[in-house]
Amino acid sequence: MTTAKHLMQTLKTFHLDNPEATWDELRGRLVEIAEDALWSPGEDSMGLVWSDLGEDLQEIARTMPLTYPQAQAITAAYKVLGGAQGRLSGNLSGLMEALNDLKQPSADLPSVPVSICKSPEGPLQVASSVVFDAGSGHSALTHESAQRFTFETLAGAYLAERGADMAHATLKNFGSSTKTIAGILGDKDMRSHTRADLVGMRETLLETRKASTVNKLLVHVGSVLSWAVATGMIASDYSKKLTIVKGAESSREAFSTAHLEVLRKWALGNLGADWKALAIALGVATGARIGEIHQLTGADLYKSDGQWVMDINDKDGKTLKNSFSRRTVPVLGIPEGHLEVLSQTQGRLFTQSKSGFEQLVNQMLRDVLGIKAGEGRSFHSLRHSLASDLKSAGVPLGVAQEILGHSSGSISYDLYGGAASVNLVRLSEAINLVR
Repeated sequence: MTTAKHLMQTLKTFHLDNPEATWDELRGRLVEIAEDALWSPGEDSMGLVWSDLGEDLQEIARTMPLTYPQAQAITAAYKVLGGAQGRLSGNLSGLMEALNDLKQPSADLPSVPVSICKSPEGPLQVASSVVFDAGSGHSALTHESAQRFTFETLAGAYLAERGADMAHATLKNFGSSTKTIAGILGDKDMRSHTRADLVGMRETLLETRKASTVNKLLVHVGSVLSWAVATGMIASDYSKKLTIVKGAESSREAFSTAHLEVLRKWALGNLGADWKALAIALGVATGARIGEIHQLTGADLYKSDGQWVMDINDKDGKTLKNSFSRRTVPVLGIPEGHLEVLSQTQGRLFTQSKSGFEQLVNQMLRDVLGIKAGEGRSFHSLRHSLASDLKSAGVPLGVAQEILGHSSGSISYDLYGGAASVNLVRLSEAINLVR
């Protein structure tokens, strides 16, 4: 299996491409990187982009075989990168702490993040309670006693078995959700949990969160507990039917027709001059997720039966929310000559890091419309708008499902505005009605 070029470059950056490297050698390289971040402040110190490196390291940690010193170096590198990013906002404490730890004359290897271990006497057992880094989604064991099967423990075991199949964003969300739930359930042994425990947890969540957010957290709880029952770790799961039916509507708002017209006019007027214009034009035209658009390559835009389409897939290292996200969507409203040029692009259409891409596109969208962050509208609102418009136009659920890439038609309309596979002509006709 060929290692992607960007991952290989990151391996070389941290000297992780040498499996014979000792901890002292790897530590020395980390010191160089941290000191350069102090000497040359900026997101691209030493030609490195901190956010990109962080994403690459997590992919390496998730998918590649590692020696013990390499695993420790990646653990320490997270701290260096976090400190370097803090440096950008004027906070030196994280970077100085990372340097001080690395420069200790007898600096030992940092503890290894693990989640479960095997007992020499028998089958797989949970070793101790698991904690999560919400920024990375990785689990790590504490040194406390492991007599209780806490929610953290169960989530750590779940992640150990299924984490390899999760995308980076899913891992991050998993860690963040687990940390929130564990903060409420604490040391409760889930082998003896009751319905009342989970109802109380839900009420605590509702004190500071919207119902829609609480429902997402409850789905996370249900996934972990049902898996724990299936694997024999606990006997009962009392999370069923806890979700809130009323008041759980999404806080994201669709754009009005006037908003869409302003965005379309600006985007088409700036194609070729501002890369963000292309991202917004594609979002208006197709309702694709921002992450799907960020990963597009020139080969993903082509003509099929005379119609320009956008192929949303997980080829060449791209990731999708789920298998139902694979789809081919007609692209209407963007000049054919521009699409022709884009289709000749070698590799990605957008070269920015994922975090940078999302931040800059959302900021441009707000600037064009004259709205502020936190008002319930973002790039994702383009998706809500398309779903709502398709529903208003009387487009069948199955057609909306094919366009939006949902696993069920009810999701397309019930959540976003509102099944058999449909053909490209019907998709084009549906989008043409509203775009």
